[in-house]
Amino acid sequence: MTDSSEKIIVFDSYDTGIQASLVKTKLDAYGIPCFLTGENFVNLYPFRNELFSGVQLFIFEKDKDRVVEILAEGD
Repeated sequence: MTDSSEKIIVFDSYDTGIQASLVKTKLDAYGIPCFLTGENFVNLYPFRNELFSGVQLFIFEKDKDRVVEILAEGD
């Protein structure tokens, strides 16, 4: 079984690379390791559907609660 401290999950998906990059930059500032996928694809096909879910933000599962707190601060 995979240790949850090492498990990587999709936290959220975004319609544009700009939205995703802003969230990633904020998490980077707080020292939360994360990465994005799909930035290039969304530039070619600027729409979301059942086959392509947009730009995805990946985090470690152990950081999920902290990420929710950090992103809620901006609301």
